[in-house]
Amino acid sequence: MHEQGGSAATQPGAGPPGVDGPQHARGAAEVPTLEGAIGYRVGRAHRRIRSGWEARIADLGLTGAQAAVVRAVAERPGTGLRELARRLYADPMNVKRLADLLEGDGLLASTTDPDDRRRRVLAPTPAGASVGRELADRSASWSAHLVSVLGRDGVATLTGLLDRLEAGLADDAAVTEDAGAEDAGADDAAGADDAAVAEPESEARA
Repeated sequence: MHEQGGSAATQPGAGPPGVDGPQHARGAAEVPTLEGAIGYRVGRAHRRIRSGWEARIADLGLTGAQAAVVRAVAERPGTGLRELARRLYADPMNVKRLADLLEGDGLLASTTDPDDRRRRVLAPTPAGASVGRELADRSASWSAHLVSVLGRDGVATLTGLLDRLEAGLADDAAVTEDAGAEDAGADDAAGADDAAVAEPESEARA
């Protein structure tokens, strides 16, 4: 005669040996959905911030990525392409394409470093310097809006968490190899978003 109810292994919903069913079920329920995953939430917030920023500069005829390059060069005239790529956390070839485009539009000028003929340095033209100042003003306004959404304590908390996240991922080989590899002129260019050029720090962090 068989024992009534059978063994735990045959009970519907039973967990593996040594783990009771309800506890195992609760553990499985803790696995986040796509929408609840940290990477998804951070990416979604980034896209919303980027979209809001690009709407505020649309009348300037620049993508977020192009705006990031213009502003970065306006803040530090004489910046080399590789230095600029490191600052924007972007692929150097993507940054070069953006710089070439902006030079063609009359916002940037490039020269060869007299001390290193292999190094190309960038500076804003008078028009580029003017646009850079306008971008800085609009960035300050956009940042103030983001602060109003989170509150100053919230901004401090978020900044600290982002610092921890970046530091924690710094030694991840896969993350390091892929960083900034997106098409910087495509997505945000700055955002990699024109892509892997990410929005200026103030826009990205508020």
